[in-house]
Amino acid sequence: MKSLSEILRPSWGSEQWIQEGWDKISVNEQEMILRRVDELFTEGLPFELKHDKILYIYAFSLLAQLEVLAIQVPLKFEDQMSTPEFRALMHEQLLDEIFHGIVFTKILFLLCAPGALPPTYNDSIEELCNFIRNEDCPRVALMLLNLIGEGWIEEIFYALEKYNIAPKVFRVIIDDEHRHVCEADLYRDIGLPDIDVVRKKLAYLESQLLSNIFMQYKYMYSIRNLLGVSGAIDFIQSLNRKHRQQLRKIDLEPSEHWHFFMTFAKEIIPLIQFYTQSKAIYEVPMTPIRKLLMTQWSNPSDPAMTGHYSVNVSCIDFFNKRFPPETVTLLILQTLSGILAENDSFRTFLSHGRFYQSKEAYTGLVVKMPGCDDQIGTIVFENCHLMTIRELGIKVQNVLQMMIYCFKKREFLDSVYPHLKDIVDDKVYEFANEFYPHPMSGNPVVSLSNIGFCGYNQAKAPLRSTEAMRVTIMEIERKMVWNHQTQSFEAQDILPVSVSADHRIFDGNLPIPKMTVSYFDKMFAKMLHDISKPQPTQALNNDSQLIKSLDQLIANHLEMGYKALLFLQTYWMEFFSLEDLLKPELAEQVEAAI
Repeated sequence: MKSLSEILRPSWGSEQWIQEGWDKISVNEQEMILRRVDELFTEGLPFELKHDKILYIYAFSLLAQLEVLAIQVPLKFEDQMSTPEFRALMHEQLLDEIFHGIVFTKILFLLCAPGALPPTYNDSIEELCNFIRNEDCPRVALMLLNLIGEGWIEEIFYALEKYNIAPKVFRVIIDDEHRHVCEADLYRDIGLPDIDVVRKKLAYLESQLLSNIFMQYKYMYSIRNLLGVSGAIDFIQSLNRKHRQQLRKIDLEPSEHWHFFMTFAKEIIPLIQFYTQSKAIYEVPMTPIRKLLMTQWSNPSDPAMTGHYSVNVSCIDFFNKRFPPETVTLLILQTLSGILAENDSFRTFLSHGRFYQSKEAYTGLVVKMPGCDDQIGTIVFENCHLMTIRELGIKVQNVLQMMIYCFKKREFLDSVYPHLKDIVDDKVYEFANEFYPHPMSGNPVVSLSNIGFCGYNQAKAPLRSTEAMRVTIMEIERKMVWNHQTQSFEAQDILPVSVSADHRIFDGNLPIPKMTVSYFDKMFAKMLHDISKPQPTQALNNDSQLIKSLDQLIANHLEMGYKALLFLQTYWMEFFSLEDLLKPELAEQVEAAI
C-alpha cells in the first residue's frame, strides 16, 4: 500500500521511471550511483547560470524526460541477452542511465526550487519515448535506442558542452553516452532485426523527433538561445551527419521526411544567420539606473509608462481628402522609423534580462484584415522612412493580400484536417495554465495602431511581453488652435497620439512629442518631393512562388505548414524574403557571403 506521503506529495514524470530502475539494482550499485551524484553536486547546482533561468528550466526539462527513456530498454531486455558479456554491457548501461536520469532531474528540481515543480511533463515527448519503451522485440528496441536515439541525444550533449552550457555535467555524461553508441556495433552480433521492419519504425521515429520535439517551441527555443545561432547551426548539421553515419552501419538511409526537413533547414539556417549577422542585433550594457529599474518590474502585461500628446497634421488637409486616407498612417509609420534610425536608445529592447539594440529601424503596422473575422495582423518593415510613400503603401497591400491568403488557407486546412485546431487550442490552454512563462524573446519592433476609424480620441495600449514601445494614433479632430505668430485662433487638424513604453527602458524625460512633430514634418516634405518626381510604374506583386513554397511545405509536413500559416497570418516581416527560402541558388549566395 502506498504511504500517505506518496499519495499527497506531487511528483514529476521522470521519477517513476528512475524508481523502476532503482528498485532492480543492488544496494552496492545504488551507493555507487549516489557517490557519483554527490561528487557532481558538492556545491549545489553544478554550473553557473549565464542565461535567463527559464531557458535552463525548459532545456533540462526536455533532457530529463528524454534521458529516462534509456532506463527502460536495458531494464527490459537485460535478461534476454544471449551471452554474459552482453548482459554485463546492458547492466552497465542501466546503471549509467539511472545516474543520468537522476542528474538531469535533480538539476531541474534545483532550478525550479523553491517555488514550484518543473514544467508539466510533456505528452508529445512522452509519445516518442513510449514508442521505444513499448517495443517488444529486443533487436528492434536496441537498434532504435542505442543506434538511433542515443546517437541523437549524444549530439545534444556535445553541442551544450561545446558552447559552455553546464560543461562539468556534460563532460561526465558524454563519456557514458559515447560508450553506449559505440556498443551498438556489438549488439549487431545478437542479430539484426528484419530490415524492412526497422525501416518503417525508423521513419516513424524520425517523424516523432521532428514533430514532437523539434516542433515544441519552448524547448527548442530555449536550447537555441543557450547555444546561440552558430551553435544551433552546428547542432543541426552534426545531428544530420551523426544520423546518416549511424544508419550506414545497417545499410539504411533516412526517410524522405527527414531528408526534406534537413534540406529545408540547410536552406533556411544560412538565411537566418545572414540576416542575424547583417542586421546586427547586439547586446548593450545597462546603466546603473536601468539595473535598478530591472528589480522593480517584470515583463509588462500593462505598460509601465503611458504618454499622450498631439501632432498638427493640417498640412495633409485630411477632411478635404487632398491625399489618400491611408497617408496619415503611413507618414506616422515613417516618422517612427526616422526617430528610431537617428536615436540609438529607441532601438533598445529587453530579452531575458539583457539589453539589446538593433542596427536598423524596425516598425510594425497593425492591420485589421478584411474578410477574416476579427483577425489582426502586424506587418514589420525595416527602415521604411527611406521608402517613398507610394512604395510603402504598395508593400502594405502586397503583404495584406498574402496574410489574407494564409488566413483562408489555414481555415481550409481546419475544415479538411479538424485535428489541426488542437494545435491552437492546446497552446491557449498551455499559456493559461502553465506556471512557467513561455521563453519568448524581446524584439526591437515599435508597433503602430490606428484606431481613429473607431472614433477614439484617447487610449492606453497594453504592451506585449516582448515589446518595448507601442504607438497608437486616433481620430483626427479639427480644433481652434492659438497661432503665436498671427496672435489669433486658427482651425487646425490635430492627431491624438498615445505612447506606451516599458519603463525599465524608457522614461518621460525623452522628448518624444517634439521628435514626432519634427520627423513628421520631414517625412511630409520628403513625400512632396517624391511626388514631384516621375514615379516608376508599380503593381501589386505576384506571390505565386511564395504560395508554391507554402504548398510544398504543407505537402511535405502538414503540421509545420499549418504552423507557418498561423504565424504568417498574424506576423509578417516584409524585409525577409520568404519566397526565396527554397531557392538553392540564393542559399548558395548567402553561404558564400557568410
